[in-house]
This record gives sequence, structure tokens and C-alpha cells, in this order.
Amino acid sequence: VQGFLIGLTWVSAFISALPNVVTGEIQYNADNQICETPFHLSFVIIYNIVYVYFIPLNGIMFIYVKLILYVKEINKRVTPVNTVSRAQRELKMVHRIVILVSILLILGIPYITFIFIGFFTEPPKYHFRIAFTFVNISLLFIMITLFQFTDPVKTYIIKKLKRQSNIVATTTMQMIEVR
Repeated sequence: VQGFLIGLTWVSAFISALPNVVTGEIQYNADNQICETPFHLSFVIIYNIVYVYFIPLNGIMFIYVKLILYVKEINKRVTPVNTVSRAQRELKMVHRIVILVSILLILGIPYITFIFIGFFTEPPKYHFRIAFTFVNISLLFIMITLFQFTDPVKTYIIKKLKRQSNIVATTTMQMIEVR
């Protein structure tokens, strides 16, 4: 199963990059010092938006809604406690994923804004650097959120930070003779 998923990831990456390479849309942007697909209304840009954002996000939201409906349905009928608790744990996990995706969406707004600006006019000179700054900030918030969600890691780090260090260091002095 893991080999299949790794292969699927590679195929997905090639499918994502293939239209950019085949159409020759990739150009060097001297202002941002990077090779990128320029933001203008084209099949490649629309394809990337749908393939990278809409399909995964709609899939996550679909799973989340179906899981919520499932948990509400099994709460109405008589079911074993372990089935309900397992479904609630899964719902909690998917809820955390939705929070992480929401962080990425909100902090991805500048990048999306520059894409839409590119449909009608030329984006600002350093648009990629501005968008990349927001992407890096979103990764920081993702790490903080994951830290909050993972109780064993959180307790371990807090325990390490609160622990008082009682390390005794010895010092030695050497006499140097000056002539």
C-alpha cells in the first residue's frame, strides 16, 4: 500500500507539472529571480488552480461533511460505545485537518490575489516574494497548530522547557608564564 501511495504521489507530481512543461509557459522572472509560470489567463493557470487547490480542498471538505453526518446518525441509534467514540475521534482528527487547511487558505490569499491580478493586468514587481512571505508565515502557523494538536509532543517540550538545569561545570585555570 505504501509503495502504491508513493507511486501515486510521483504520478500526481508529473501530472501537475506536465502542462507547464509541454506548453512552454515557464519563464524566468528577473525581478523575483525565479523561473515561474507568469500569471495571466491561460489553461495552465486554471489547470493548476483546480488541480492543486480545488480538488484536494473539496475532497477534504466532502470527507469532513460525510463524517459529521455519520457521527450524528450513529448517535441517534443504539450502537456500541466504542463505535461512537472511534467515530468521534475520527471527526476530531478531520476537524484538525480542516483547521490546518483553513490556515493555509487564509494565508494563501495574497498568492491567489496576485493570480487574479495577473488575469487582468501585470502583477506588482515583487509579487512572488510577497506571496512567498505569506506562505512561510502559514508554515509557521501550521507548525504551531500541530504543536497544539499533538499532546505527547506538547507535554514533552513543556517538560523540557520547565526543567531546571542543575548542571555543574568545573573550570580549570592554567598559569601561563610570561617572559
